[in-house]
Amino acid sequence: MDIDHLSQGQYGLLFDVRRSARYHDRRSGFFTKMHQLTGVLTVLLAGSVIFDIARPGDSPFWLLALATIGAGLAAIDFVVGYATRATTHRELKNRWLDLEMAMIGGDQTEATWQAYRLKRLLIEKDEPPVYRALDALCHNELLVAGAHCTPGEQSTHWGRLSFLQRSTSQFYR
Repeated sequence: MDIDHLSQGQYGLLFDVRRSARYHDRRSGFFTKMHQLTGVLTVLLAGSVIFDIARPGDSPFWLLALATIGAGLAAIDFVVGYATRATTHRELKNRWLDLEMAMIGGDQTEATWQAYRLKRLLIEKDEPPVYRALDALCHNELLVAGAHCTPGEQSTHWGRLSFLQRSTSQFYR
C-alpha cells in the first residue's frame, strides 16, 4: 500500500490503528513491570522475614512491618491482577497490529475500508477505558515516528501535556 495515495479518512484510520497498538504496548509493558516489581519485593521481604524467624529471640517491630508490606504487595498484585491486565493489553495490541497488516496488505476499495472501520469498532468494544494522557503521548510519539513533526517542533495536532500528566499517565484517566 502506498500511504501517499490514501484519502484523509483512510490515513486517519490507519493513524488511529497504529496509535492504539502503541497504547496497548505501553499498557502491557506497565502491567508487566508492576507484576515483576511486586513479585521481587514480595520475595525479598518474605526472605528477610524467614531469616529473622529462624533467629532465636523476639522478632523486632520492623520485621512485622516488612511482613505486612510484603503481604500488602502480594494482595495488591492479586487483586489488581497485573499479569492478567498485561495479557489483555498484549492481546489487544496484537488485534490492532493484525488490523494494520490487513490495511497495508489489502486492496484500497471503499468497501474494504468500510470493513476495516467495522473491525476497528469491534476491537474498541472489547477495550477497557482509555487513559487519555497516555493516549495523547502515543499520539505525539506517532507524529514524530511518522515524520509529521520533529521532537522539538510541535504541530497543530500535538497533544500538550503537563509534566504531572505525563508522569501519571499510567495511573489516572
